[in-house]
Amino acid sequence: MKSPTLLTLLIILLTATASFSQVPGEQKGWPSAERYAFIQACVGSAKANFSVDTARFYCYCMQEKTEAMYPNIEDAAKVTEEDMSSPTWQKQIKACLNGYWGTEERTIFLDNCVSSATKGGMETDKAQSYCECMLYKVEVHFPNPLDAAALDDKMLKTPEWQKILKGCIDF
Repeated sequence: MKSPTLLTLLIILLTATASFSQVPGEQKGWPSAERYAFIQACVGSAKANFSVDTARFYCYCMQEKTEAMYPNIEDAAKVTEEDMSSPTWQKQIKACLNGYWGTEERTIFLDNCVSSATKGGMETDKAQSYCECMLYKVEVHFPNPLDAAALDDKMLKTPEWQKILKGCIDF
């Protein structure tokens, strides 16, 4: 994907999220609806140039980086194309273009996760959202998909993974 196209895509996504506002007293960071809207709009646009699974990785990565740089959604919406051309943003964009897993590994993870989550009582749409978030988090933590087998019940109970799980459930 050409760099100007990436810039334009992110600008459109950031602008689209400007219509949402944070409720007073809400936790710092973007509300769940804005995160979800960012991801959905980004994947919808990015899959014109990437496979769906690569677009999803890119968009989760960019959402996380954008929110870290702009915890207030209104500030994120003010990002300009000139801002996106800065070395800082270009570094962020390039970092998000490099996923680790292949389509097959991502598909297997998602299918198994959604199946388990729905069997556990989660609604299908919520399970899909939760599992897509978890796929991104697990892939970043375990660039080699074979290493993801180390993610057992004991590890999932650690404070780090409890925070990740809650973040994806609240996504």
